[in-house]
Amino acid sequence: MQRRKFIASAALAAAMTGSLVTADAATAAPESGQRAGWTSTFNGSKAGWQNVVGTWVLKPGNLYNTGIAGKRTSVKHINNYTNFYYTVRMKRWGNSTGVAANAIVIRGNPSSRDGTGYWRPSYLLQYSNNGYYSVWRINADATQTAIQGWTPVSGVISKSGYNKLEVWADGDWLDFHINGVHLWLGSDSALTFGNVGVSQYTEPGKWSQTWLDSASLTVATRVAPHDHGATGTPVKGGTMDMAPR
Repeated sequence: MQRRKFIASAALAAAMTGSLVTADAATAAPESGQRAGWTSTFNGSKAGWQNVVGTWVLKPGNLYNTGIAGKRTSVKHINNYTNFYYTVRMKRWGNSTGVAANAIVIRGNPSSRDGTGYWRPSYLLQYSNNGYYSVWRINADATQTAIQGWTPVSGVISKSGYNKLEVWADGDWLDFHINGVHLWLGSDSALTFGNVGVSQYTEPGKWSQTWLDSASLTVATRVAPHDHGATGTPVKGGTMDMAPR
């Protein structure tokens, strides 16, 4: 994967002269009123993370959750962010023949939730173990907007191992990758800031387990998009919580 180039707030002057800071190497200054970036390895600490729905506990090198049937269990990182690069390495077992949604959540309000556990509002950048991805917006009134419906991709998503999810949020633009593969880039102006986190849906009558191996966030703004559009074409079927079977 070609690395995205970013301008950290403190490095803007240097970037204007052509000296850019990569996402891997940037020591990003915080945006106004925000905290600088962070990295969580979950090796004996979940500092900065708080349970939202369900219980997320430390297991060796992971943050672990057992799902609740019919609910969206979720965990948040404290502080609000606007423009950032956010990545999570996670895996999911026991998810309804692979169709239940696993998601990174961004620009969300975890303090406002409906009965299922949706953050109102928020963006969800999702995958299913049976090989689909999707992008959704949950609105403040709990209605759901499919920005990119469930879309099949081949050879990208691990069914039982860890998957690396990445999102670049820059103003109205969101760019979503899994395991180094560009899946979707698009524009949506509805939500501008909020918490980041992770969520999983568990189908009624089913069980699930989720492991977060690591997560990190860099407060930064990308110079320009490298990949455009979407990989694949959305298909009919499924819901926000469940990909097509």
